[in-house]
Amino acid sequence: RAHVAHSEPELLFLGPDENLSADDINWTVARAAQRGYPMPLAFMSSKPREGINHKEYGVTSEGVAIFLDSGLRSLGIDPERQPWTVKLTGGPDGDVAGNMLKILHREYGE
Repeated sequence: RAHVAHSEPELLFLGPDENLSADDINWTVARAAQRGYPMPLAFMSSKPREGINHKEYGVTSEGVAIFLDSGLRSLGIDPERQPWTVKLTGGPDGDVAGNMLKILHREYGE
């Protein structure tokens, strides 16, 4: 099974979705700091005062796009030169699928 070896530990990142309040997000980041997470402010997007809007910037979709590209390449498919198809579950009005459509167009054209 192929995998990529990393010399540095990978950092976890959370992009909150529905049913999380500003207090929940702040608590999670504070808890990450208490537990010694190396970059607690980077642990979660959409923090009420200093975070980015993960829906507006497509943070989740960017990660999905990287995973897709890596998956295709591990199957021996060069996504920039060989044909491939993808099915997105969700509508173009949803933040993940909608942003993913924009990213796929940006990275691979039509």
